[in-house]
Amino acid sequence: EAMSKTYGRLEWPDLFQAGIQLAKQGFVLDEETAMMIEHAFKDFPDQAKAIYGKNGRPLRKGERLFQEDLADSLRLISEEGAKALYGGSLGKAIDREMKRSGGFLSLEDLVNNKAEWWEPIHITYRDCEVYTASPPSTAFPSLLRLGIMNQFDVRRLGHNSPEFLHRFIEVTKHVFWCRLRYAGDPEVSPPPLDYLLSEKYWKEQASKIDLHKAKPFVYPGLKESDSQQTTHFVVADSWGNIVSATQTLGNLFGSRIMPEGTGIWLNNSLSYCTFEPKGNPMDAHPGRRKLSGDCPTIIVHNGKPWAALGTPGGHTIGQTVPQMVMNLIDFGLDVQEALASPRVSFIEPDTIAVEEAIGKDIIKKLKTLGHKLRLVKRPGGLGNAHALLIEYDKDGQPLRFRGASDPRGHGLALGY
Repeated sequence: EAMSKTYGRLEWPDLFQAGIQLAKQGFVLDEETAMMIEHAFKDFPDQAKAIYGKNGRPLRKGERLFQEDLADSLRLISEEGAKALYGGSLGKAIDREMKRSGGFLSLEDLVNNKAEWWEPIHITYRDCEVYTASPPSTAFPSLLRLGIMNQFDVRRLGHNSPEFLHRFIEVTKHVFWCRLRYAGDPEVSPPPLDYLLSEKYWKEQASKIDLHKAKPFVYPGLKESDSQQTTHFVVADSWGNIVSATQTLGNLFGSRIMPEGTGIWLNNSLSYCTFEPKGNPMDAHPGRRKLSGDCPTIIVHNGKPWAALGTPGGHTIGQTVPQMVMNLIDFGLDVQEALASPRVSFIEPDTIAVEEAIGKDIIKKLKTLGHKLRLVKRPGGLGNAHALLIEYDKDGQPLRFRGASDPRGHGLALGY
């Protein structure tokens, strides 16, 4: 609501009509979504089983999912605005469910919640400016990876060559360490971005990479959990305004708690907290902001937004995004190729996930360099990105939009 009031032009109720219609009329489940429901169904509360099930069993591929309660909740927000949740009937339903399930989130917490604006952070990469979310998002490692890779002649190394991938893997392991070491609430323990995003630091770290051998990952803190229920979308209008947004429910169906009558799942970001031993940057503390692992990204070229992209994928997000950025800027791939191209990702404690499409010869070479690999096959893969590019005419006005949806998922690129 705060974004709509500040930047929006459409009437508030109109924003919800398509969502209400889809929730009410339902949609046919694909195989992947049906498998997710089947996996989590036993943990659903009764009211959710009635929505996501039929005759006491989970809905199956080809059956239609109707969400009448969710349609009613969206209609309520369209009529009453944010107050429907922050103090209104939806908030009261959450408050009741929290009391019933032993949670501590209260109606007072919801009433006191306020939207916050944060300036984005950015670096210069080649002839572009790459922008992403600032802390409390932990998106800064994406820029750090690009900064260190900027010290190499990436084009000469070749797209997804063993030489390129070895450097990126070694860089991404170090940056993963930085995320665990430095991520924090910007008003309590802010990461030292002036230092981490400096040319001096990038050159220093690039010089430490052994070009002929993989180094083991030295662990500074605690393991992070993966995220399985994250969505990313990008939108542009005819004037060239861009939104790049990442939204997460946490793990599969979040906390699997649904306040009765709402159709709304509550997330479970607290599952990434460990508290003992101390030092996990994802721990939540009273009066502090909870960190998030999203990395929505906008690339500016010649002073104008040129590309917007992002992906779900938990701890792989900040590794997938820079690979797509390099695909676009360094290797000149079109937007669909940039998303579809095979990826790698560091997985704790010391494994590299490699999509099988990288190729047998390259995988063999990476193994000889000492990398411990885990092959990832499609369907699925690393991430499920969406992206768009904007072309401009000679007067600097948007001329053409090109969108792309990751073949690893079931997304959509659509103009209307």
